[in-house]
Amino acid sequence: EPYFKNNEDIRPFFESQLELCGVDYFDFYLMHAQNKDNFEHFKKCRAYETALELKNEGKIRHFGISFHDTADVLDMILSQYPQIELVQIQLNYIDYEDNSVQGRKNMEVCRKHGKPMVIMEPIKGGSLANLPEDAGKYFDEISSNSYASYAMRFAADFDDVIMVLSGMGTSDQMNDNIKHMKDFKHLTEIEKNAIENVCKVMKSKDVIPCTDCKYCVDGCPQKILIPNLFSCYNAKTVYKDWNQDFYYETVLTSKNGKASDCIKCKKCEKVCPQHLVITSLLEDVAKEFEKKTESIS
Repeated sequence: EPYFKNNEDIRPFFESQLELCGVDYFDFYLMHAQNKDNFEHFKKCRAYETALELKNEGKIRHFGISFHDTADVLDMILSQYPQIELVQIQLNYIDYEDNSVQGRKNMEVCRKHGKPMVIMEPIKGGSLANLPEDAGKYFDEISSNSYASYAMRFAADFDDVIMVLSGMGTSDQMNDNIKHMKDFKHLTEIEKNAIENVCKVMKSKDVIPCTDCKYCVDGCPQKILIPNLFSCYNAKTVYKDWNQDFYYETVLTSKNGKASDCIKCKKCEKVCPQHLVITSLLEDVAKEFEKKTESIS
């Protein structure tokens, strides 16, 4: 929930941030957690205009956004506010082609608008630092470098990425990051192939083998984004990725049907090339993401 309800709240809130940080200005200041709904609230409160005023006053050096939504929403925001200087997006080698996070698509939108990127979740909440043996073996075969280092270097391997964030918890993790980022080397073809193989192994662990063909979406009377919800479910089940709760609630179902909205018409099952029992799988999704929902009636 935004920290302000109207425009009058913003400047006092900003001044309190300066005071808490003990600074006179911020080098980088981001509009937090922008998605379609948050963006509309920020627009209504003229938060972007206020941030630009603060930049003109010298209290913000660089103005950007932290983004969690689909590529078309990002394109809309950057089109409406070309003054945005940088974009923070979620990206790692698993989420690069993910149907809900849309890492690659969001990156392409940033490039279209000429915006440098800051990367968050490069190690996917730590899950890419602790790979199962059948996936990690592809990295072990080429070097003794940490699994986390490959994830960090993947995120930093793009020329328009200016910063990669890392949720370090120990000095060893910090030193490992410094080791591989201080004298950064782009990924070799051998390393890229290893990452591709790791992705294939991890994809094979998906609980729901949906191929994202989207045949099920067009005929759904409840407008449920079925492949996207399955992608969320797979990510949370395989990677224990808490971010998926955010995507489920605020990105995928805020304007479309929830899994529990399924009426079991089974139009989706008639067109699914994988012959998935979609109505039953949606019950599993609802139980995971809608804690109050016991079953689909």
